[in-house]
Amino acid sequence: MWTQRRMDPAVMRQIFVFIEGPLTEEYGMDNEEIEKLLMEADDFVELIRYHWASDINGFPNERQRRLQLAAILLLAAFTGSRPQALLDLTYGDLDLYIEKNTETHADMLRLGVKLTKTKSRQKRKRPKTYTFNLDDNPIFCVITHVVSLAFDDSAFGPPDLKSPDILFRLRARREKGCQPIPWRNNMLDVPVFRRAVATKEGVKTSPDKALTYNVYQAWVKRLGEALGYLQTLTTYCLRRALGNAINDDPKSNAAVRNLALDHVGSSTIFERNYLSRMIRYSTQDAFWNRDGDPQAAKSASRIGCLRDPNRPRKLTDEQSQQVRQLPSVRRLLESRDRVRGLILREFGVLRMAVGEPIHAEYKKLERMVNSTIRAEERALLKCSQRQYDETAPVEAIQRQIRGISAEAQELALESDSTQIKIPERRQIAEAAMSDPAVFTGLKALSRHIKCSSTMIALCQRRERRSTREISSATKTGLAAGVHDTHSLPPSSTFERIFPLTCQKHQCLFCLCSDLPQEDREKRYAGKHSLQRHAERCRLRHFQEQEQIPCPDNVACRGIVLEGKSHFKNHAASVHHFIL
Repeated sequence: MWTQRRMDPAVMRQIFVFIEGPLTEEYGMDNEEIEKLLMEADDFVELIRYHWASDINGFPNERQRRLQLAAILLLAAFTGSRPQALLDLTYGDLDLYIEKNTETHADMLRLGVKLTKTKSRQKRKRPKTYTFNLDDNPIFCVITHVVSLAFDDSAFGPPDLKSPDILFRLRARREKGCQPIPWRNNMLDVPVFRRAVATKEGVKTSPDKALTYNVYQAWVKRLGEALGYLQTLTTYCLRRALGNAINDDPKSNAAVRNLALDHVGSSTIFERNYLSRMIRYSTQDAFWNRDGDPQAAKSASRIGCLRDPNRPRKLTDEQSQQVRQLPSVRRLLESRDRVRGLILREFGVLRMAVGEPIHAEYKKLERMVNSTIRAEERALLKCSQRQYDETAPVEAIQRQIRGISAEAQELALESDSTQIKIPERRQIAEAAMSDPAVFTGLKALSRHIKCSSTMIALCQRRERRSTREISSATKTGLAAGVHDTHSLPPSSTFERIFPLTCQKHQCLFCLCSDLPQEDREKRYAGKHSLQRHAERCRLRHFQEQEQIPCPDNVACRGIVLEGKSHFKNHAASVHHFIL
């Protein structure tokens, strides 16, 4: 009800005085300002490279996680904009064109990004536009990422503009010196960065719903945790870094900085909220009137200075079991199990009690158990991290004093590269780690074309989310069953004539999907795990009597089953997929 409404300044002042005064004193609140670190260029390069080459988090599809997140991070670093302004970008806000350089007469592909949904628009609509050129390295090029997303959406207006090879070789018109590249009219209001939605065919990218801030920020936070940052990584680390970089640049001025950061009026907002509290100037060298090293003074404010890849990121199995043995958790588990026993005695199975008060009580207790376990796990993880932060520096110094070198261990950790299953992502990761200086002229253009084509193909790929491992004996049995002619994956080099058959606890939907082979052939820990997976991922999108096509579109092409019961009978008798 109070959205987009401004409170009376006098009321806000009273609230501020109450919080800073009686409330702080009564509850012993800490009102000390936390240091807001910056993500400088070196840290940002490391972040993007880790994102492509080492990140092991699984997500709905590679467009959602890899390409969209990388593009948003690049825009956040180069524009300093607030995250919501970037998430709300539509194709109508992008101006792609080819311009002829007046000095070299070379044709340059450029991208104009107009930010219209900024915070200042609440007072007055004053959009601002940023212009981007092709970067030497396509992994750090905004244009390459945006055009790859546009090709995946078929957003270009010219019907024959169907590949990056055609786009990157277009020329500007002689009479005007500029060649605009239009979008399709029905794509102008479509968000560039869109969320994932669950459908009957699996997880797809929404045709019209923008990516939400909560999902995006969770991805960024998880990426920072994987890198070992001690503080939470947010988009504002990039926003503050750009503001301080513009402020330190003698060629810039306060007006440019305020426009880039969308600050209206004086520099008070920047100085109070964005200027690093770490003095980015060598006062020691200034006192002695000697030339100093500016980078040494600036490095203290980098978020990368507080990075430790060995810092605990999750609890061990023993710690997780320890949480479940806590008295508060055990009491809730006993209450839940007691209600569950009453349901089973009266109804036989849990699902028969759906809609009854006792079932609602059971679900409430189950939610309480899960929330309590998560809260206790978070508290224990913070305690483990705090203990590590206290002991790790002491142990490292002790090893140095005793002459025990940890370089071999550190090198082993750094060289332990992540196994990338998707070939397109592997190619992009190799490009991210290569030196762009060796690619000049036509080689540089070909590199952009190849990278964009790979990104477009990557948008259609996906990787299974990580789950707990199964036993080695089960893995051995799976490996032995992979070569069964009846269980060949859909990507086999010859046409199958027999239906796919599932090994024990294998999913037919996964086996017929476009997942990497290892994920297609995954076997779940038990029957109930398989049932939950099949119901959550596919079957819940169908009504009880709705027609369900058989996933095996090679041997069972055109077969449609009448309802879930008919599908389960067919899956069990033909494909050995027992639910």
